[in-house]
Amino acid sequence: MDFPSTPFSSDTASAACCASSGASEVACEACGLDPLCDALDYAEPESGLPEGILMRRRPVARGATLFEMGEPFHSIFAVKSGAFKSVIRDGTGASTVVGFYLPGELIGTEAYAGGRYSATVRALENSSVCELRMDRLSQSGRPLEEIQHAIITLLSQDLSSVRALQAELIRQSGPQRVAAFLVGFAHRLDERGLGAGEFRLPMSRSDIASYLGLASETVSRIFTRFQRQGLIRVRGKRTCLIDLPGLRKIAG
Repeated sequence: MDFPSTPFSSDTASAACCASSGASEVACEACGLDPLCDALDYAEPESGLPEGILMRRRPVARGATLFEMGEPFHSIFAVKSGAFKSVIRDGTGASTVVGFYLPGELIGTEAYAGGRYSATVRALENSSVCELRMDRLSQSGRPLEEIQHAIITLLSQDLSSVRALQAELIRQSGPQRVAAFLVGFAHRLDERGLGAGEFRLPMSRSDIASYLGLASETVSRIFTRFQRQGLIRVRGKRTCLIDLPGLRKIAG
C-alpha cells in the first residue's frame, strides 16, 4: 500500500511529541457527512429543515452502543468527537474487532444497501456524533435528485476509506501490520485536520490485536520493540511517531 504524503518528517516528528495533537472535535467541512448537510442546507438559518432529521453533537458515553449487529438500518452517523469500534460475533459467540471510527468518519454506511447493520458499534471513550435519520429524509422538503446525488457522493467517499483500511491488513508480518496501523491512523487524523505527529490511541492493545489478526501479547511486544528502535514514543495511551519514514518503510 502506498501511503499518502505527510507533513511530518524524521526531523520534526520528535518535536511534535512535545505538543498536543490539536482539537478533538472535527470541523463540519472536514466531516464525511458534509455532502448531505450541504444538500439539506443545514447550515442556513432559514433552511426550515424539520427537527429530528439531523441530530447534531449527540453525546455518547464510553461503552455505549450506537446500534447492534443485525438491527434494522435507520441512520448514518458521523463521529464529531471521540472514537468508536465495530465488532462482529460468529456462531460460537466469539467477537472480532473489524473497524475503528475517528472524528469526521461515517458509521453505518454499509447497511444502506442491505437494510441491516453488519456489526455492533460501541464508543471507546466519551464521544459525540451527528445522526442523520435516513428513514426521514423524504420529509426534508429537498429535491429527491439532489439528496440522491449527495448520498452517492457520501457513500463513494466512505468506500474509498474502507478499502484503504482493509489494505492495511494485507501484511506478511506482525510488525508490518502494526506499522501500517499506526501510519494509517495518523494519516486519518491528518486528513481531518486533527494533527498526526502525536495522538491518543483510545482502543486497547487487545482491540488492536483483534483488528490486525494478531495476539495481544504480540502487539505489545511490537510496540515495545518500536520504542526501543526509536520509531515511536508511548506514554499511557498517547503515542508519538518519532520516525515516520522508518515506520513507512516497515509497513512496506
